Amino acid sequence: MTISFRISLFCSNFATIIYESWKQEGGKLILTGKSIGNGQTIEFTNTMAIKKLTADSLVLDNRGMEIRYAKQK
Repeated sequence: MTISFRISLFCSNFATIIYESWKQEGGKLILTGKSIGNGQTIEFTNTMAIKKLTADSLVLDNRGMEIRYAKQK
């Protein structure tokens, strides 16, 4: 099964996170993008383990923190 999703994240009073690309390599999800704020732009890559992937949900492990996504109904 492959992953297909859209991410948009904005936190007030914090830097804005812009995800520019992603790829799935085996059991890992790799996100790349930029953190923009406080007068500087920092590029990043975030690699997370895919714990569970179904037709309507995705569960990731980000260094011990579990992140859950579910398809909107």
